[in-house]
Amino acid sequence: MRRLTVRFLFLVLIITFGFSASLFANSILYTFSTLSGVAGSFTLNDSTPFRITNQGFFSLGGPLAPTPYVEYLAESALISGTYGAYSFSGAGGGGLDVLDYQPPYDSALDRSLGDWWILRANVSGPELNGRSVTALSIFEYLGANNLDGPSFIPPPPIHNPFDFQFFVGFSDGTHESGGLETLTLVPELSSALLLGFGLLGIIALKRNFTKLKSRAQS
Repeated sequence: MRRLTVRFLFLVLIITFGFSASLFANSILYTFSTLSGVAGSFTLNDSTPFRITNQGFFSLGGPLAPTPYVEYLAESALISGTYGAYSFSGAGGGGLDVLDYQPPYDSALDRSLGDWWILRANVSGPELNGRSVTALSIFEYLGANNLDGPSFIPPPPIHNPFDFQFFVGFSDGTHESGGLETLTLVPELSSALLLGFGLLGIIALKRNFTKLKSRAQS
């Protein structure tokens, strides 16, 4: 009886772990904020493949070695947030655009060119003062040798308003931009669920053993 109960509990835990992991494994959630009132989050799906949209060589035509580059795109962003009194949400749009300069970096470095990690999204929201938010982008510009291929994980940013910035577009054709303050990875929900279910399973096993032990001694 004891072995049967233990096996059953372990089977329940394994099924629960597998279900929660398969349900949430592909989601990568980030939050972002600025000092000018933009705040929100976006979710990337790491099962969406990157595709090459552009590649070639950047060269000055002189003695410096040409710099090869590859540009990648993954269309998998879900985004929502606020900008002051404005709210917005959406999916699709430009997607995640990654530019990677590759060695030798001579020509790119001579012209101060660099890699980038840019998220662009089309959004919508309630109209306020005759306009609503229609687009939001997050930009990371880096040195030419800071990326090694495409990734859904953004590289450590260069914290200044020129290389780490946001762009907000409005329905009346106006736009606003500025420096981005934070871009933070949120622990995936599956990990938290697995930890919680694991703890519950341990407690259940402990209680079961205690009951079986007390029955055996009585």
